[in-house]
Amino acid sequence: MQQNLIIMIIGFILLVKGADFVVKGAVGLSKKLNLSEMLIGIVLVGIGTSLPEILITVQSSLIGESSIILGNATGSSICNILLVIGIAGFIRPMKIDKRLCKTHLSMSLLTIIVLFAVCNFGNTTNLQIDRLEALILLGIAWLYTIFTFFEGKNENEDNKPTIDQEFKQIEKGEEELGYLAIFIYIILGILGLKYGADFVVDEATNIANYFSISPAIISITIVAIGTSLPEIATAVIASLRKDSDLAVGNVIGSNIYNICLLPGIGAVITPIEYANSFNTTIIFLIIATLAVLILSNYKGKRKIGRGKALILLLLYVGYIINLFS
Repeated sequence: MQQNLIIMIIGFILLVKGADFVVKGAVGLSKKLNLSEMLIGIVLVGIGTSLPEILITVQSSLIGESSIILGNATGSSICNILLVIGIAGFIRPMKIDKRLCKTHLSMSLLTIIVLFAVCNFGNTTNLQIDRLEALILLGIAWLYTIFTFFEGKNENEDNKPTIDQEFKQIEKGEEELGYLAIFIYIILGILGLKYGADFVVDEATNIANYFSISPAIISITIVAIGTSLPEIATAVIASLRKDSDLAVGNVIGSNIYNICLLPGIGAVITPIEYANSFNTTIIFLIIATLAVLILSNYKGKRKIGRGKALILLLLYVGYIINLFS
């Protein structure tokens, strides 16, 4: 049992550092190729911090653990929207950009509703997400990426997202990476993600079997929190640097990609068997996203202060307690 936990912790460390290396290498490449830091930042922070979940999805599909895929997608998204924003807002009250409050949060809510519809009103004969439905989810992720690209392209200089400023602050004073360093970062990152995903999936399944706990419960809790560590770290740093749009934007982008890419990629590899018990988790995710949407727009202030952050954290604690009750 101790050995399982140690290997699982090593897996989480590899996942976090692997995602960090891939993002750093890709950002360095964007600078070398003179690509937009804003555009690269949005895509990499959204997809880059979701790489651990994506790797676990691929691994889970190959071994037929579909419950881990849906549990990881929904559990990680709940962790992001409540725990990550809650921690960031509790550290320092966050003023949130109008577009994040209304446009991107609404898009995030819409993707969750689409997932709920696909699971319940799609292939109802055998309760599974088939390859056609998977392509619909992947198409939504692609459309969101295109929308974000054109939104960023059309922004004027005064309203550029603070994510661009964040990358400049993080890399201020650092030497520009050479192509060899970029290559090493990306390769090491991919290896870290690959073996980290192997360790987490294998040991999560072993621990679940040891305690006779459903792999779905393990994926919604331990795996979800572990693979959300990149988002938590980014949110804490962004909050301390007063870059609240980075913290919230990271969560929203990551959630949209989690909900669309994870079941989408998983079901393309192997159709995902869907249990009705996941409806409760998806509905709670809808409620959690609505809570952030309402709280962030309360009285038009677009702010998550410590009181609102505490509400989000208590919601997450209540959710975890309910899972094991």
